[in-house]
Amino acid sequence: MKTYHTLPIRIYTEDTDCYGIVYHSNYLNFAERARTEALRSIGGNLVSFQEKGMRLVIRSCVLNCLAPACLNDVLEVRTQFKKTGRVTLEVSQVIVREDQTIATLEVVLACINPLGKPTRLDAEFANILLTHFGES
Repeated sequence: MKTYHTLPIRIYTEDTDCYGIVYHSNYLNFAERARTEALRSIGGNLVSFQEKGMRLVIRSCVLNCLAPACLNDVLEVRTQFKKTGRVTLEVSQVIVREDQTIATLEVVLACINPLGKPTRLDAEFANILLTHFGES
């Protein structure tokens, strides 16, 4: 059984192209919001993380668009934190509409210091994420 965080997203005109279909880069925005809200839901936030001298940045992201999402659709972004390394955090995200998978994302976040150099990921932070939104 897997545990994940969910974030509902309604599609507005601003999210679509001239055909009324969600523009592909908006899936990256939806995924970013979902990762941030997953942190907030367990009492964390990016500001407190930054205060510890750490920043999470995208190292890599693979986006697969599998079906179109359209104006007024209600999507759900499901976020699961998969694995941690010394400086990385692997995240899987699935965007669904009524149980149909619209898009998948495989994201690797890197932890850097204020100078942009890799720094060790806070172990307590990583464990909290995996406990709440990791594989069971």
